[in-house]
Amino acid sequence: MGWSHPDVSLEDMVKLIKGFVDILILASGYQSSGHFVHWAPQNIKRAFQWGIFFENVIKHLSSSDDYQDSLNELDAILLEIKSNPSFPKGLAQLSSVTLSRAKSFVVEHLIQTLPLRDAHLRALLTASIGMDLDELSGTEQDCLSVYINKLMLHNSSASMETEKGNYDDFTTCTLQELLKRQFAVLSVSSTEKGLDILSRTIKHKNWTEFESNSFKKLNQVTSLL
Repeated sequence: MGWSHPDVSLEDMVKLIKGFVDILILASGYQSSGHFVHWAPQNIKRAFQWGIFFENVIKHLSSSDDYQDSLNELDAILLEIKSNPSFPKGLAQLSSVTLSRAKSFVVEHLIQTLPLRDAHLRALLTASIGMDLDELSGTEQDCLSVYINKLMLHNSSASMETEKGNYDDFTTCTLQELLKRQFAVLSVSSTEKGLDILSRTIKHKNWTEFESNSFKKLNQVTSLL
């Protein structure tokens, strides 16, 4: 049956995916020239909108077994794109499954790969909150109160969230990724401290054994005198 989608041709889908890859590369924090990328809130919101688009496309294709051939063809094309030697290794996991959670994928790259400077963190949170408020404003009169209530509800059940969860709102997704980054930083710090202690312990042990062996040899020599 091949590719079948009412709004997007396969050719256009491939072009859009290549554009999405370019955005994810910029999300690493640097341009191809090597210069640092400044992500303004509006640019982050555009990247989020790309994520929403791909999630909607994959959601449509996953809604029926009739579209399984479309997903298979998309994955085959993605494999071909990734086989290019110039394709970034950090995006090797890109697939239809990845695109089904494209929002989280974008947030992950903006948080986990970029140096988390204050300006970038502010822009990221501003964009996340803005996206959620924009969506709520279409259905809720007091969107701010609804947003705060949803945020408090998520916070009270945060321990139940899965690590790879695909969240409905950007704020929760962003906060979860920030927590994961903080946990990773703490883990690295703890590991470095542990290795330092281990290294000093080994050095102390080796020195103690050296002293002990030297003392034994000295006793052997003096016993012959």
